[in-house]
Amino acid sequence: MPDSVVQLLPFLEYPFMQRALLVGLAIGFLCATIGVYVTLRSMAFFSDAIAHAALAGIALGVIFGIAPVPAAVLFTLVIAVGITYLTFHTELSSDTVIGVFFSGSLALGVLLIGMQEGYQTDLLSYLFGDILAVTRLDVLLALGLAALVMTVLFMRSGLLVKIAFNRDLAAVEGVRVVTWDYIFMTLLALTVAVSLKTVGIILVSALIIVPAAAARNVAPNFRVLMLLSILVGVVSAVSGLIGSYYLNTPSGPTIVLVSIGLFVLSFAARRR
Repeated sequence: MPDSVVQLLPFLEYPFMQRALLVGLAIGFLCATIGVYVTLRSMAFFSDAIAHAALAGIALGVIFGIAPVPAAVLFTLVIAVGITYLTFHTELSSDTVIGVFFSGSLALGVLLIGMQEGYQTDLLSYLFGDILAVTRLDVLLALGLAALVMTVLFMRSGLLVKIAFNRDLAAVEGVRVVTWDYIFMTLLALTVAVSLKTVGIILVSALIIVPAAAARNVAPNFRVLMLLSILVGVVSAVSGLIGSYYLNTPSGPTIVLVSIGLFVLSFAARRR
């Protein structure tokens, strides 16, 4: 790191802050991008269910000696596919199916944690996030998944928007709506799982929903909506992380509160 940069931003001399900023940038960009499609499709409850399901994946990883984040990724993928399958193959509403998986996976996670002996600090850190504790593996996983998810989203942006606004019309035009539902659910599950170390299970949905909601307050079209959402997500992650460093506050809640503040400002701007 150049001395001039370190003098201007002294916290960058610490490797853990360098890793945290990299992950923060990747997660802020990723969550804000996919959050646009989540809000357009009214899937906030789904993202919350996947986040809580990740608790069981992390607990299983600890039990079987697997790294928690990859274990959470695999488990949330199973849950995402299960929710999507039952939604299309039963007469139950999507909210009902999500509620079943939400409660079941959360109960499984709490049960597995209760079976562990002693105070599980690693498991508890995933509830509220600890971006300052990210490892090189976490950085590589976050950057890799961010690149994968955003590549798919941007390459098929028009198709996903068409499905979000009018599924029936998209199906009539030959779009494989169900297939793309599986793909999108998978991408969302990956996004949630890789974001857990940043803000935690309890707050990860906010990092997906709030930037897109703030952008929708003022955006006149989809392109501006996407750009503003990404801007809010990245600014929230970086400024929240830096603010938590100087204020000595938990990083995850600080990042979310910054995004909430930006949402309030966008709402006020809309009313004006």
